[in-house]
Amino acid sequence: MSKLVVIVALFVAIIAILARGTSLWWVAALTVVGAGLVAFTFRRGRHTPWATARGHVASGHAVVFWKPGCVFCERLLLAMGKDDRITWVNVWADKDANAEVRRLNGGDELTPTALVGERVLRNPSAQDMIEYLSAGQRP
Repeated sequence: MSKLVVIVALFVAIIAILARGTSLWWVAALTVVGAGLVAFTFRRGRHTPWATARGHVASGHAVVFWKPGCVFCERLLLAMGKDDRITWVNVWADKDANAEVRRLNGGDELTPTALVGERVLRNPSAQDMIEYLSAGQRP
């Protein structure tokens, strides 16, 4: 959290320097927007270590590799975040998870990447996830 405070303080200082002679309301508005963007980028969200999540890879259950600030990840988290059939792994919080997502994507840190059984889904939509998870639960 201290990194976040330092970044916000630097952002405020930069805005104050750039906004000389500008209305104080504009400085305040830009500060709020900047703080929001920084908080969005550094949010922690759901995370299960890859060492634990690895055991959850199965048909009918997904492990999703994600990272803070990724719009596609945030969209998927918003749509599917409460689904108990999904384990979320933050690749910025876990170096082993980062290595795994890069292995799965030819060296790229492509997120979201989902593992459902033997399948690797790259940038899946919520609808894709629902279909693959439901298919794995059929007898």
